[in-house]
Amino acid sequence: MLNRTEKKDKPICENFSEYNDVRKNLNNALLIKEPFNHWTFEKVLPKNLLDKVLKLPIDPPVINTYSGKRETNNKTRIFFNSENCKKYECMEEIAEIFNSDKIVSKLSLISGNDLSKGKLRIEYTLDTGDFWLEPHLDIKQKMITFIIYLSSDTNDYTKDWGTTIYNKDLTLNSKIPYKQNTGFMFIPGQNTWHGIPRQYIFGVRRNLIINYVSSDWKSINELYKLS
Repeated sequence: MLNRTEKKDKPICENFSEYNDVRKNLNNALLIKEPFNHWTFEKVLPKNLLDKVLKLPIDPPVINTYSGKRETNNKTRIFFNSENCKKYECMEEIAEIFNSDKIVSKLSLISGNDLSKGKLRIEYTLDTGDFWLEPHLDIKQKMITFIIYLSSDTNDYTKDWGTTIYNKDLTLNSKIPYKQNTGFMFIPGQNTWHGIPRQYIFGVRRNLIINYVSSDWKSINELYKLS
């Protein structure tokens, strides 16, 4: 069962004990200005909520040929949409938290971008085997991108799992360290080049990719709620 209190007059997310923990954790945003404004976060999710996600009975999708672009395998992608949130309670819990007015306001304040009219889109990624993301820019319909790393970082091979940030000329700028339950957020723009160098993923590289998207988003089946 969802971890709710008996108070029925509050929004659903405020009846989750984890809600206030997430709000507090977002206060620890660290702004990095080069080569574009981005923010990092420590311990985004409370441990019990993180554990629930890691225990989801979902296997990595079978991808025979990978191209370096997630959209080439759209049929195998996993979203916290209304259908999946009905099947998996922790998906609904996370979606309700990030769909709440106070969390949206908090992220708007941190980023300086008004997300109040955005629609929530959360993708659960399970990368394994031969994998990479070519340097790319997120599309303009994404008002914000917030990645939460979920997998354990206790193995040596996870050191290369973090997101690589590139300069405008696509030379290497830096890498966001892959540490469990840390976050990386930015506002997509003309210089926000990022990707994952090609490598063989031993185990599963699990992440949440949280977007607030504009009203003209076409793939509405990816969204949590439409109202």
